[in-house]
Amino acid sequence: MRARTDAGAGVKAYSPSHITGIFAICDDRNPLYKGSIGCGIVLEAGCVTEVSVDDMRPGIRIEIEGVEGGEASTTEYVCRRMAGEYPIRVSSRFEVPIGAGFGASGAGALSTALALNARLSLGMTLNEVAQIAHLAEVENNTGLGDVIAETYGGVVIRKKPGPPGIGMVDKIILPPEEVKISYVTFGVKATREILRDASIIRSVNEAGRAALKELLKKPDLDTFMRAARDFSLQTGLMSERCRDAIEAVEAEGKVASVAMLGETVFVPGDSEALREFGEVRQSRISYSGARIIHQL
Repeated sequence: MRARTDAGAGVKAYSPSHITGIFAICDDRNPLYKGSIGCGIVLEAGCVTEVSVDDMRPGIRIEIEGVEGGEASTTEYVCRRMAGEYPIRVSSRFEVPIGAGFGASGAGALSTALALNARLSLGMTLNEVAQIAHLAEVENNTGLGDVIAETYGGVVIRKKPGPPGIGMVDKIILPPEEVKISYVTFGVKATREILRDASIIRSVNEAGRAALKELLKKPDLDTFMRAARDFSLQTGLMSERCRDAIEAVEAEGKVASVAMLGETVFVPGDSEALREFGEVRQSRISYSGARIIHQL
C-alpha cells in the first residue's frame, strides 16, 4: 500500500448511526466471522471524522468531541492497524449520544477507517475498510453488528454475521414518504460488560432468533417495531424508565422499543407521549451508508 504523508489538510468521512432492535450473538474464533444477526434502523444523525497528518507531533492523536485522551480504544485499534506509526490526528464528532444504543463506536471506527484510507492513499476497498472497523468493534467488545448496517444504510436485516464481504444483509423496503425516528435517551450502558454475561447472552440469543424469524414472515417497519418491543421485554434488558415510556407510547396507539444496548426509547414518527419523559430528538432514516465527504 502506498502511503501519502504530506502534512496539512485533512480528509473527512461520515458514518450514519444504527439502532439495533433485534439481535442474536454469533460467536466464532475468527473475529471476522464473529458478529450478530438481527435487524436495526440506520439514522442520518451519525459521526463525522477528520484525519490529518501532523509531522510536528509524533504518534497517534485522537480527539472525541474536541477532547483528547478519553476512551477511544475502538478508534485507536483502527488507527494502529491502518496507519502504523504515522503521526496522525483523528477528530470525531457525533450527532447522537455515545453509549446509548446508537452504534456510535462502530460509526466512529468506520468513519475513521474511511478517512485514513483516503488520507494515506492506502488503496483499500470499502469491504476491506469496513472489515477493519468490524474487527475493532469485536476485539474491544463495543459492538457486533453495527458496522455492516452503517456501511449500507436503511432498515437492515442481518442474516449472516460479520462485516461486508463476509456477513449477509437484506433490507426492509420502506414507504415512499420520509420516515423520521423520534427518541428519548435516559442514560448510557457499557456494551462490553453486557456482552460478557453468559446468562444474558443465552436469553438474547433465544429471543433474538425467534424475533427475527417472525420478522422475516412479514418484513416491514411495523412488524420490526413489534418484534423489537417483544424482544426487549423478553430479554429483560429494558429498564423501568424505558418500560414506562414504551407503555405511554402504546397508550397513544403507537409502538416504541429500546435501542440495544442502551437506555434509549425510539418510535417511528412523532409521539406526544414520549415528550413526557425528556427531550425528544429526531433523525431521518439514512438510505445510504458511510462515505467520504471531503477529500484532498
